Amino acid sequence: MRLADVIVRCRELTKVYDLYGEEKDRLKALLGLRANVKKFPALCGVTQDFHRGEIVGLAGLNGSGKSTLARIIAGITQPDLGLCEVSGTVSMLAANIGMNDQLTGRENIAYKCMLMGMEKRKIAQIQQQIIDFADVDEKLDDILNFADIGEFIHQPVKTYSSGMFVRLAFALSINVEPEILIVDEALSVGDASFAEKCMARMRHFRAEGKTIFFVTHAPWQMLNFCDRVMWLHQGRVVGYDTAERMIPAYVAFTREWTQLDHLQRTQLSPDYETYRAQVENQQRAVWQQRAKETAQKSP
Repeated sequence: MRLADVIVRCRELTKVYDLYGEEKDRLKALLGLRANVKKFPALCGVTQDFHRGEIVGLAGLNGSGKSTLARIIAGITQPDLGLCEVSGTVSMLAANIGMNDQLTGRENIAYKCMLMGMEKRKIAQIQQQIIDFADVDEKLDDILNFADIGEFIHQPVKTYSSGMFVRLAFALSINVEPEILIVDEALSVGDASFAEKCMARMRHFRAEGKTIFFVTHAPWQMLNFCDRVMWLHQGRVVGYDTAERMIPAYVAFTREWTQLDHLQRTQLSPDYETYRAQVENQQRAVWQQRAKETAQKSP
């Protein structure tokens, strides 16, 4: 890839959160008093270039830093140290951000578009597009025929089910025409057919030269969908490689992780090349066994 193809450039990104023992400790800290506060390093020196037109998966256990990195790229969170340069507009789809639950679906469309600096005429066009997508019984749109929320588009978002919320959020995220789309665990809400429709729309999005960051706990979904995968563990980058090479190694790690006790987990520092070699050795053993069985069957 040429340097000109880089759309997101991360250098030594570091983010530390304060974890308070009790809510009163948060107030004490604000007042400069002694409080029970622990430091949680969400990201530790993350450095990587991400290129235009790729689908990048962010893999890792809970608390590994995936969502923190996604929020920094989206501009929602600022790093404590380091640099994140983004060359393009960003839209982030997550199950817990992006809309005001006191506003109606239609009002949320205008709200997000105004935050992005769009003109009123453009906002009105996008509102009508998304409302048209809402009723699939009347209009099967080629691009988004899954946002089946009907008349709820005129109701406060707080009345939506989790599936309805994500349908509207996805339609909105796509139609504001971002150059970078970040999907953070949102597709875990809803049925399999809805998730597949989202995948198809995102493939079309990539075909237009756009970039997607895909955060999920489903590694095989990343294997089938992503070009490259970054594996994060306790805020550090374990590896960055093609999905075909990364996912089997990451799955081997998660299988080992589930068998460890708490002390063993705190002492484990996963190494990508080690797990990659382990997977290759297992594959080689399987191939040798199959070759042996084939040879024994031959006359």
